[in-house]
Amino acid sequence: MFKRILVALKFGPASMFALKKSLELARQNDAELHIFHALDYLLQETDENDPKLVEIRQETERRYKTEIEPLLGSLRNISFKCRPADPALEACKLARDMQADLLVLGCHSRKEKMCMGRIDYVGMTILENAPCPVMLVPLCD
Repeated sequence: MFKRILVALKFGPASMFALKKSLELARQNDAELHIFHALDYLLQETDENDPKLVEIRQETERRYKTEIEPLLGSLRNISFKCRPADPALEACKLARDMQADLLVLGCHSRKEKMCMGRIDYVGMTILENAPCPVMLVPLCD
């Protein structure tokens, strides 16, 4: 059913739970899994060699290696991207460019308290602009 899954990653609890659900879906569907983490959008105009941006990228890649790679198991068709960007708009653009079948993101609201008024800017922007179905994963204990 799904061949290309994009997950928006923030490294927080809700996002990590959504990533785990994305990994399950990728395994079940033998799908590609693309992971995207938006760095501070204020750095979009910063030169790629700027020491501050280099340091932030290195720290993000270190976190990916230590926190995410151990979760991947036998999955091999995985990509990870991080860059300074508006997280919602960039996730939608990436989903469009890669022709994603599903865009997954974590929700900070608990499922028993979920309502549209509690979805943040990123979630609402993605829901309004995504070129594919969106899975909003509530944080579960």
